[in-house]
Amino acid sequence: MTTTQPRIQQPYTESALVSKGRYISTEWLAAEYEKLWPQVWQMACRLEQIPQVGDFHEYLIGTQSILLVRESEDTVRAFRNACPHRATRIASGTGHVDAELRCPFHGWAWNLDGSVLEIPDADDFAPECLSRSELRLREATVGLWGGFVFVTFAPDPEPLREFLGPVVEGLAPFEPEKMRLIRHRTTIMDCNWKVGLAAFNEAYHVEATHVWDLSGYARGARVSASGRRTRGADDGGRPDVRDADGRTPGAYQFHYEAFPTHNLMRNVPEMLTESAPLGDHGDPKQAALAMLRLNQMISLAHQDDIDHVEAMANVPGDVPAVRFFTDVRRAAGAAVGVDYSHIPDEDVMSAIDYCIYPNLVGPISAGNWILFRFRPNGKDPDTCLFDVLFLHRFGEGQQPPPVEHEFFPRWQDHDGWGQTIGQDLSNMGHVQAGLHQTSFTGLRLNRQEAGVRNFERFVDRHVLGDHGAS
Repeated sequence: MTTTQPRIQQPYTESALVSKGRYISTEWLAAEYEKLWPQVWQMACRLEQIPQVGDFHEYLIGTQSILLVRESEDTVRAFRNACPHRATRIASGTGHVDAELRCPFHGWAWNLDGSVLEIPDADDFAPECLSRSELRLREATVGLWGGFVFVTFAPDPEPLREFLGPVVEGLAPFEPEKMRLIRHRTTIMDCNWKVGLAAFNEAYHVEATHVWDLSGYARGARVSASGRRTRGADDGGRPDVRDADGRTPGAYQFHYEAFPTHNLMRNVPEMLTESAPLGDHGDPKQAALAMLRLNQMISLAHQDDIDHVEAMANVPGDVPAVRFFTDVRRAAGAAVGVDYSHIPDEDVMSAIDYCIYPNLVGPISAGNWILFRFRPNGKDPDTCLFDVLFLHRFGEGQQPPPVEHEFFPRWQDHDGWGQTIGQDLSNMGHVQAGLHQTSFTGLRLNRQEAGVRNFERFVDRHVLGDHGAS
């Protein structure tokens, strides 16, 4: 599952600029709505959001509304959310119906399989208007994987597992189907949806944007590619996270891999042993708790880990930080009956980050996953809908609390995004504004951003067909 990044990199040679029009053009956005979104699999919800027969959840993409309905214990339907009478949306948001879907305007009703249940005053219609087959609720295709409900509008889609390709095998050890949603937040991000996705699909920005997040791991010595020791914090107190060769964390700390569809970014396994000992950061216990609380905001740590460390009488100061956290995660899981022994040490606390095309990305570790979903916001190419979903693996007999979907029209009005996500959000408006500058000619991407280029090629295959450009 894991591949160590080679110490000697081949020169990166892709130099073509990525056109900026795809991020600011209303015409390009319209083409995406016409040619991309109707053809691809999209994650619509988690199964635990519709756990009981009759539960429903609305998924929105542009002007299209899909109603995910739990028809039976084993079956989920995806209905196009429009009454065939006068087009009224049948339901919205998340909720429950006992045994029928009923239009709130004139009371037409359907069974949970989409077949017609009742048409009030049916004899007042011309018989030609009431063909039972035409009045069935129209459906999109549903696919289930990893506890997620995917939908596609394509008339003859490739099987979901084939579309997901390497993602299924790569994430299998983490058993995402056994995770449960513990938080779902949505806001409007002030950038194009692809700009938002790209920000979480490369690590080149880590030093400049997230350097303080890294300080807990960075102040201790590292070993560079040449074998020399790294520097500590500079005289101004700003942590120096570059290695002795001057490379930023995105260059030395992450491995990148692109597939025909989807791409992968993850910490290199050596980071497990090269991370600084806890004692380098002061009191080992307090340092461990501070790091865990920071990582809790990006779902790489959980309250279970924090509780375990707080209960420890002694925290060793000579153990590399990530090694210690790996042992803690295994012990905290075992305490509630969750076995992580099949997951390699280098993956237990690693940020294994698949970009699942077209609009999902986020790091997974043993028992935790934070996912970011990006969708266009109506006809505006300069904003997007940004969903943050936190998932956690619970132990035997444990149940997650009910999840309320939180929506914040302005992300700036909510301070609970956490330090790391807040830093990313604060960048996006500046990126979008820069794209509109007449002096800017196009995106220049490096090796660390190759996943962004790979994703744009995926978009091109749909929007431009065989004549797609980089």
